Amino acid sequence: MEREANYAAVGAFVLVVLLAAALFVYWYSDTREHRDYNRYEIYFTGSVSGLERGAAVRYLGVGVGRVVDLRIDPRDSARVEVIVDIDASTPISAHTVAELQLQGVTGLLYIDLGEDRNDKRLAPAVPSLKYPVIRSAPSRFDVFLASLPELVAGANDVVQRAKELLSTGNVAALSAALGNLSKASSHLPQTVHDLNQLIAELRGASAELTATARSTHDLIDTARPEVLAVLQRLHNIGENLADATRQLDKVIAENRQDLRSFTRDGLPEIERLVREGRAAAEDIRALSDSLRENPAQLLYQPPERGVEIPQ
Repeated sequence: MEREANYAAVGAFVLVVLLAAALFVYWYSDTREHRDYNRYEIYFTGSVSGLERGAAVRYLGVGVGRVVDLRIDPRDSARVEVIVDIDASTPISAHTVAELQLQGVTGLLYIDLGEDRNDKRLAPAVPSLKYPVIRSAPSRFDVFLASLPELVAGANDVVQRAKELLSTGNVAALSAALGNLSKASSHLPQTVHDLNQLIAELRGASAELTATARSTHDLIDTARPEVLAVLQRLHNIGENLADATRQLDKVIAENRQDLRSFTRDGLPEIERLVREGRAAAEDIRALSDSLRENPAQLLYQPPERGVEIPQ
C-alpha cells in the first residue's frame, strides 16, 4: 500500500513537470498572441545566395513574416521560388513589390516589401503554382551586381590614366615644378617684407598728399578774395581799354581826312625838324663839352692857332 502511494507521488510529479514544460514551450513560442498568416509565392530571377529559411520578411522595414521554403522553379531553372508566410494584417495588394535587401554586413539577405510608387522595373509576371504571387523587382544589390562589370571597366580606365599621369616624364616635371615652387617660396618672406614696406611708404605718401591737398585748399580759401579783386580789376581795365579803343576808332573816323593830309605833308616836315634838332643837339653837346674842358674861353679870346713861319 505504501509502495503504491510512492508510485502515485512520482507520477504526479512527472505530470507536473511535463505540464510546466508544455507551458514553457507554449510561452516561449509566443503562442499566447495568436497571429494569422497568409502564404505567398515570390519568384526571383538569378541567385538568392544569402537568403535562408526563416529569413525575415519586412514591409517598409517592419517585420511581418518569414521565409518558409526556397526551391528552384520547376518551370524555369533560372528562377527561384520563395514561399513566405506574411501576417494577414499586412496591406498586400497588386501593387506590392518584393526586393532582396542586404542585412548589414553579414551577407545575409531579407525580403523587403513595399508599394510600387516609382514605376520600378518589375520582373516578368509568373503564374501561381499554389499560392498568390507577389511580384519582385531587381534590388539595389542586384543593380549593383549588374553594373559591376562597368564599374570594373571604369576602374581599369582610371588605373590606366593614373599610370599615364604618373609616368616618368610627368613625375620629373612635377618634381621640377615642386622644386621651383620651393625656391620661389624661399624668397617669399623677403618679398612680403618689401611689399609691407611699399605699403607703408604708400600710406605715408598718401598722408602727405592729403596734407598738401588740405594746405592747398586752405591757401585757395585765403587767397580767394584777392584773386577775385584782381580779376575784377582786370575786368575793369579790359572795359576801359575797350572804351578807349572805341573812342580812338571814333576819333580816327572823324579826322580821317586830316590824318591823311598830316601824313602826306606834315610827316616829312616833322622828319626834317627831327634831323635838324638832332644836329643842333649835337652842336650844343659839343659846345657844352668844350666849355666843361675850358670855361675861360667865355672871358678870353682863345689863342690863335697856327704855325709861325720863320723869315
